[in-house]
Parts: sequence; structure tokens; C-alpha cells
Amino acid sequence: MKKFSFFIAFAGVLLLLPYGCDQIKSTVTYTANDPVYMPFSEFRATKAAKAAAKMVNPGKICLYGDYLFISEVSKGIHIIDNSQPANPKSVAFVELPGNIDITINNNILYADSFIDLVLFDVSNPDQPKECGRALDVFPNVLPSTGNDYPIREIDWSKGVVVGWEVKTITEKEEFYPNYPCFGCYYLDYGAQSWNSAGKRTSSSPGVTSFTGSMSRFAVFGEYLYVVNSSMLKVFLLHENAVIKVNEQYLSWNVETIFPYDGKLFLGTTNGLMIFGLTDPSKPNWLSSVAHIVGCDPVVVQDDYAYVTIRGGNLCGQNLSLLDVIDISNPLAPQLKASYNMKEPFGLGIDDNLLFVCDQGLTVFDASDPIKVGAKLIKQFGSIHGFDVIPYNQNLILIGNDGLYQYDYSDMNNIKQVSVIKVDK
Repeated sequence: MKKFSFFIAFAGVLLLLPYGCDQIKSTVTYTANDPVYMPFSEFRATKAAKAAAKMVNPGKICLYGDYLFISEVSKGIHIIDNSQPANPKSVAFVELPGNIDITINNNILYADSFIDLVLFDVSNPDQPKECGRALDVFPNVLPSTGNDYPIREIDWSKGVVVGWEVKTITEKEEFYPNYPCFGCYYLDYGAQSWNSAGKRTSSSPGVTSFTGSMSRFAVFGEYLYVVNSSMLKVFLLHENAVIKVNEQYLSWNVETIFPYDGKLFLGTTNGLMIFGLTDPSKPNWLSSVAHIVGCDPVVVQDDYAYVTIRGGNLCGQNLSLLDVIDISNPLAPQLKASYNMKEPFGLGIDDNLLFVCDQGLTVFDASDPIKVGAKLIKQFGSIHGFDVIPYNQNLILIGNDGLYQYDYSDMNNIKQVSVIKVDK
């Protein structure tokens, strides 16, 4: 058969490659992430509470009544009696592989576990009991590799991928050069995420929990909304079960979700999206407002949304901001002010106080929302805060070095009342 040639310019080198219909066989050696599997029988074995464990890598936070639920990233859930914020007590731990997000409604805790959604009865928070499980509702969720190596082919029949082993792989390869694949790679979805609370009209203590601004889970009425990859999944909550009633494509870059006043506010890497819940089973797009590229949780209070935009690393350009957006007309939101930040993560608002995790904890006077960034009240710089929940004049902050709580009953004398350090 007649053969041709074509040119590729790559990294300043001009390559001449054969192009035709002949099959090419070769042996290739490369470094890759080899999947570590957990059999489905072990992965889906009923989970029960164990003795309290030390925090090592805390993630999302969830406040329900007098109790805190804190995700140990990809490992499980810490349960803390917080009836006395000055003296919090760890009471139990639930092992749950692949857990990142948590939320609670009517004594049922909903938690992701890699590909499944698991339900726990927390009517007795000291002794949560698994009471339901929705199988395979988060397909193809993988743990983060922590490196740039490609992922070796996965055999989904072997079980759930719970980790990786970096290996040097040698294998035979067969391909036809008339079907070139340049720059092929595997996507690493990375099981990652965080939660932030404002004053939500759809929530009340002891009924629906408060979570943080980095959350991918939100409850409104009888529905659970989950941002998963590029999809918004809608589940009807029914006793000890969930029923998926809707799924719609959003955008590849949606990161967080915040329910407020019958609407969903979604943070994406390039803007804020607002969805209506006139029909809670079918959220409808209302509007969006663009911002510079960056990682961006959002919280809402009254007529304003507050968005932190973190640049650098994988988040985008190097600029970091706090944006204030007027949402009084949800069909036409307007950016009203932007303030430079250093490295903001989660945030929360309660009445006239805005709390931002920005190289520690930064507190602003939000009595005039448009001027909020110019009214610094106090900064705690000795911690690395990731997310916060302000509630009833007590601020709950989670960071990579532990759980901190602050009394903000006097805005001019905000003080730390307790800390549980991570086990290093």
C-alpha cells in the first residue's frame, strides 16, 4: 500500500513520521499510577461507629444541633460533641473510604463514598448507624493521584479504586499510524472538595445541618443537590433512601453549591451561576456573572453574594479577590466591588460579620456590603484556615492544623475559645 509522511512540530523539534495503514508493534516502558482495588464486598460492608480517632487530614465540616461532623479526607467522619464550644469532645469515628462531603437532614447523614452515597441514622449522634446506600450514583470517581503520572487502565469489575501505586510499566503496544493520538492522557477526577455557611432560610438547627462554603452537597426541602464533576444531581429524600429524580449538565468547572432563599448559588472557576427552585426537582438556570479564573466558593446573605477567588497553582491566574455581587434581581446579578486577597479559601457570613479564610482568618465589617473589603476588624494569622461555619455567635473554623472555635459575640473582641490540633 502506498505510504505518505507528515510533519509534527513539538517542543521546537521537527519530526517526520510515517503515515499509512500498516500496523506497528512496539514495546513501551513508562511510569504510571497502577490502581489499588478494594473488593465491592469489603467496600460495601455495613459501617458502624468506632471509638474517637485523632484528626490527621480534616476536610469538610457540618454542624447539626450540638454536634460537629468533620470529614477525615477519603477516610471517614469524626463526630464531636460541641455542646460546649470551649470544650469540644470527640466521641466517635466512622470509617468511610472515599468520603469528602457530608450533610444532614432530619437525623439522616448523607455522605459520599467514592462511587456510592451512604446514609447514616444520627438520631443518636454518638452512635451513628448505616441505614441506606445508593449504589453507583457517582460513576468513575477516583482518588487523587498526587502526581502527574498517567493512570493505568482500570478494570472496573475488580472493585473500587481506593489508591495508587506508582510503577514502571512495560507492555506491548499495537497501533495504526493513520489513527494518531497526540497528547493522549487520562483524566484524574480527584476526590476532593470542601464546604461554608450563611444564614439560610431553608435551614434550621436540628432539622437541616449547616455546612461550609466549599460544599458540593446542599439540601432544600425534600431534595438533596449534589455537584459531581460536571453534573448537578437531584435526589428525592425518602425515609432511609434517596431516589435520583434528575441530572443535568452544568459545566466542567463547577466546584461548590450554596442554597439560599429558594435558589442554588453555584461557584465555578470562572463565575457565579444562579438556579431557581420553583420546581425543586428540576433546577432552572436564572443567570450567571463572570469573574477572573480562580477557585471560588460563595456565600449569600440578603441581597448580596460574596465570592472568594483564589489564583495560583491549579486555580488559574495569580490574582486573588473577594467579589461582592448584588443579587437583588437574580435574573441580572451585578458585580459591585472587588478587593484584593492573598490566598482565600472558604468564607462565611452572619449579620454584619464576614469571615474569610485568607492566610489565616480575616474578619470584616459587612454592615455596608459594598465597602466590606475596606473594613477590616481583625486577622488571626497563626493558622491556615480552609473553611468556616458562623452560627449563634460561635465561629467554627477547620484548617490543615486543626479545628478552631471563636466567640464573636463582641465584634470588637473576637477571641479563640478552643482548638483541637491535628495529629502530626
